Amino acid sequence: MAIIPDPIDGTSDSMPILTLYLLNILAKTAISQFCTEAGANPKAAEPIGVILISVFSQPRYMWRGKTLIDILMAKYRVVCPVLFGVRGSDKTEEGRARLGWRKENGKWISEQEHNDRMTGLGAGFASLCFRDFSKSRLVNPCPPYLYWQALAAITLTPRGETSSTQFVVLKAMIDNYVKMFLTFYGTIGFSALRSALNEFPLRADKDNVAASSCKVLAEKISRDTGLQFLFVPKK
Repeated sequence: MAIIPDPIDGTSDSMPILTLYLLNILAKTAISQFCTEAGANPKAAEPIGVILISVFSQPRYMWRGKTLIDILMAKYRVVCPVLFGVRGSDKTEEGRARLGWRKENGKWISEQEHNDRMTGLGAGFASLCFRDFSKSRLVNPCPPYLYWQALAAITLTPRGETSSTQFVVLKAMIDNYVKMFLTFYGTIGFSALRSALNEFPLRADKDNVAASSCKVLAEKISRDTGLQFLFVPKK
């Protein structure tokens, strides 16, 4: 756990090793599904996210009254570092290693394979953060503010330090989750979306295809929802 909780009267101070092992396997399998199934179809991330949050919110899978979802977040930090503010270049060996590119047989996977993985992980992260616990007695193990932190970590990247990986993940985080994001954040969410989809892509290189896809998403959302503030046409 990132922060070790203090003992709490009335809660278990022990945890079976087998339980920890099974939670670890669940997290590992879910990450794999995000990369493959949700990579090909981002909407497939939703049921996976529901299952994960349902499990990690159960009191019997908590330690000292705190969720063990850090097991999942630790794996997320390895495979999708940009969600946690890590920056790098997709064009260098060191940068790719920092950004979570995967190697197979000693060689980097293709750009398309990498983008598919990042798409699934971005959508998967959103599916975890946007679970509504307003009518539940359980504590949300992955509250919406974690999504906001990830969104900020990406969109606050200055010009010259952006990467295609960031834009791929950002697009996946937002696509299919605009309504839920605005439900949780209301008016301030409008500004965040405009910053992410209309302003942040301007910091990328002109030939960055991934950044252009964010602009296209802004147009799509504006057209489908009437949220015209997201897209400001060039004069």
